[in-house]
Amino acid sequence: MRNHQPTVAIVIPCFNRWPRVCEAIDSVLSQTWLNTHCIVVDDVSTDGSYAQLEEHYRAEPRVSLHQLASNQGQSAARNHGVALSDAAYVGFLDSDDLLVESAVANRMQVAQDDPDFEGLIFSDPIDTVTHRSLLPGKKEYSAPLTLSEYIDDMGWLHTNSFLMKRSAFTVSGGFNEELRKKEDVEFFLRALAREDGRYATGPCCMVRDVEEQRARHDHERIIRQGERFIEAVKMNPILMNRLTQEQAKKLLEADTRSVLQSLYRMKQGKRFRSTLRDAIVNGKLKLDARLLKRYLLSFLR
Repeated sequence: MRNHQPTVAIVIPCFNRWPRVCEAIDSVLSQTWLNTHCIVVDDVSTDGSYAQLEEHYRAEPRVSLHQLASNQGQSAARNHGVALSDAAYVGFLDSDDLLVESAVANRMQVAQDDPDFEGLIFSDPIDTVTHRSLLPGKKEYSAPLTLSEYIDDMGWLHTNSFLMKRSAFTVSGGFNEELRKKEDVEFFLRALAREDGRYATGPCCMVRDVEEQRARHDHERIIRQGERFIEAVKMNPILMNRLTQEQAKKLLEADTRSVLQSLYRMKQGKRFRSTLRDAIVNGKLKLDARLLKRYLLSFLR
């Protein structure tokens, strides 16, 4: 059976996740799609993760361990894992999350139904307690996900929840290694600008929210990144040709609000006020009651 299945590699980037990463790896090994392999790329952990993983999975042929030469971020780790793989399809899993046992099989059904399809094949992230789908709506099997629909609600896609052909991922350029925030969103925008995604029914993954470890809570990183996300979007001619003026404006406003929120929460009042004033003057967003309140409160923080 295994020999007749296309190979699937699940790439797990890892940085200081021992022993939690073992649960992620084991969830890959438990897949009902037998021809599933796991590639773990350590981003130069400082907690001994790599050595402990080598010892723990030494006898497991389905697990391949690698370490980057220097700390480069999860995008570089993911891209490196794909470059090392010869699998027909690739997917990803964050090192503190889990795949359900049927995650690969559910999505590979779409791939088998249309072997020529080269877009994103996605399924449902589920709540860790209720196991209910976290998708913002319902779709039928193999229904498309368009670029416009994704921009309207980015809850449709999670890094853990998609598979695609390895060759298509490589042609797309992979994850943007210059981005340390919204690298997943930028990748999804590029991928959907080329081809609509397709939905595979059924649960896929559980995202376990460890607050201090999630990039969306890393306000210092968000501030450092500034508006690199928008710069990356603007530099992509295929994507820019697909975006309407309103969609481009929506992405710009969302990114600017993200930076402003982080500046406010980090109590950088002076930078918050100057960034807000610049955004309003340059038409990046409009002043609303929430921003005005924060503007006034920033003098007291």
